[in-house]
Amino acid sequence: MRERHAIPERIERQAGVCTSMGSPFYGTLLSEMARAYREDAALRALLDRHEARSRLGLRLAGAAHYRALCCDAPSIAARFPSTGGDGDANAAWRAIAADVAENGAIYDGLLQRPVQTNEVARALPVLAAMLTTSHATRMPLRIFEIGSSAGLLLNFDRYRYTGATWSWGDPDAKLKIENATLEGAPQHLDADVEIAERRGCDLHPLNAADPFDANTLLGFVWPDQQARFDRLRAALEIAREHPPRIERADALEWIARTAQPVAGAVTVVLHTVMTEHLTPAHRDALRASIEATAERASVEAPFAWARMEAGEGSYETSVTIWPAREEIFLARSDGHAQQIEWSVRVS
Repeated sequence: MRERHAIPERIERQAGVCTSMGSPFYGTLLSEMARAYREDAALRALLDRHEARSRLGLRLAGAAHYRALCCDAPSIAARFPSTGGDGDANAAWRAIAADVAENGAIYDGLLQRPVQTNEVARALPVLAAMLTTSHATRMPLRIFEIGSSAGLLLNFDRYRYTGATWSWGDPDAKLKIENATLEGAPQHLDADVEIAERRGCDLHPLNAADPFDANTLLGFVWPDQQARFDRLRAALEIAREHPPRIERADALEWIARTAQPVAGAVTVVLHTVMTEHLTPAHRDALRASIEATAERASVEAPFAWARMEAGEGSYETSVTIWPAREEIFLARSDGHAQQIEWSVRVS
């Protein structure tokens, strides 16, 4: 259990992250939340009841945002940019504090939801990993995503991507993604990406066709980042047309049960910004499970591990392909797959 006096410090750190990643509205709102903890009895009681939960400030802000999106809290909606509000973060916090005081039991329920953004811009690093895997193996892909949330990244091939000098995908796709890039471009854009199977698992899967789940995802998007809202809404619409197959399952059990190599296709285990939610012991167990599965790979039944996860000062996208165990570094970026530096390094 964490020390309760650390709650405002934890929230203040989250405020700094939001500001540094382009959300001054949430930076101010979470700073106000951290300050209010010491003076607002209802807020303090609510947060103390949930002090063991991760990203507590973002959970509370996401809960308030969800209520605004569902038209259950018009005073909050009047302040959040995503709901047509005036963008006054200080006034937004005052509206949230009043709503917490009046509806504490509702917030108790909403705070139990894990933070899930299913950031759709991460589909570009996913595309890069699949292009590289297809180029290396010349085989159809069997993609198994762990920590899938609503499975929006499993529809990566149904999106359009553009860069300064390149493009990929259907020009008429409903979702067009253009990530901020510092250097380079994805490799193997001419690779033939054929998907034989795509599936996902999550401990708390979400359904794009369910309004509660859709607003849960929208509620965790920072409300002054309109481009992220536009991407997510478009991806949810595509997911309603092409529903991803997501199971409620533990990743280790699911990999062992479903993601075994088979002849004639390359089996890919995929995850993005997932391992930071695990304990060190669980991260070690996941890696061991993936490597144990990879040992069953052969030239006829290759296996790949594609991931975008936190590295040294950035998020790194890599893919490892068995049986040769070729490890290919593809890119570094921020957690929203922006400020990308593309590179290929084989070790």
